[in-house]
Amino acid sequence: MPKEGFSVITITQLAHDKAKQRYDKKLKTGQLENKSFSKFVNDLIIDSIEADESLSLHAPFMQKIGLQDNSIMIKDNKIGRIVEVQVHGRDLICMLDERKDCVHVGYAYALPEVYRVMSERGGRSR
Repeated sequence: MPKEGFSVITITQLAHDKAKQRYDKKLKTGQLENKSFSKFVNDLIIDSIEADESLSLHAPFMQKIGLQDNSIMIKDNKIGRIVEVQVHGRDLICMLDERKDCVHVGYAYALPEVYRVMSERGGRSR
């Protein structure tokens, strides 16, 4: 039984291992002081939820449909279309606007998983 004000959840071993690796790395580099692994994971979850809420507030008319190969599919409810943003080396390019600096590219940069795709392809890292 957890302490009052706490809950027990089950996560995959992969999620646990990734969180633990990040936690250990931050401990070694001195980025964390007196923070338990449990508190670290709790903070990761809260940060992720807050980032998602912020994205929803600032770009309520857009939503990520998915990622495939080097493309991010974004539904733009303002124009009623699905827009493709492609990773080209270190840049993101909107296939609709044919630009690197439109709202679709800005939205794509706000998605954490986009940085993972870019780093896998040798682009920017966060």
